[in-house]
Amino acid sequence: MITAKDTATGGRHRSCATSFRTWFRRVTGRAYGATAEATRIFPAVGDLIDHPDVRVMQLRALGDVEVRFDPEFVPRECGWCPGSRRITTVRVHGAPDPHDPHNPLQVAQVCHGCAMQPYGPVRQALVERIDLTRPIRLEVCP
Repeated sequence: MITAKDTATGGRHRSCATSFRTWFRRVTGRAYGATAEATRIFPAVGDLIDHPDVRVMQLRALGDVEVRFDPEFVPRECGWCPGSRRITTVRVHGAPDPHDPHNPLQVAQVCHGCAMQPYGPVRQALVERIDLTRPIRLEVCP
């Protein structure tokens, strides 16, 4: 529970983000929100990624995968989570049956969040692979 405290002016003051939003709404008459310009300039939360070694360790924990760094990896917007403004940091190379009629995963560039999902492209490549003795190849942006 956030408690109010007496300020030097004799009033009561709550020190939290909620009190700022309440004050802003009272003073300006509108809700507080980031401007469109600020939204365009500042990166999305998904763009703030961990150190490459941490990402590699997390990807290796997914199962039978071989992870490499690709110095020529060009990040793009993730196609698995459109609209999120996340950048791709992982390239998944699937090894499915060439005669599979169900549109298997061949190659996908995804953000780290999508790669780590339980039903993401890494899991899909692991399930669809034809040779269970060979690991799935992942390339990571350094």
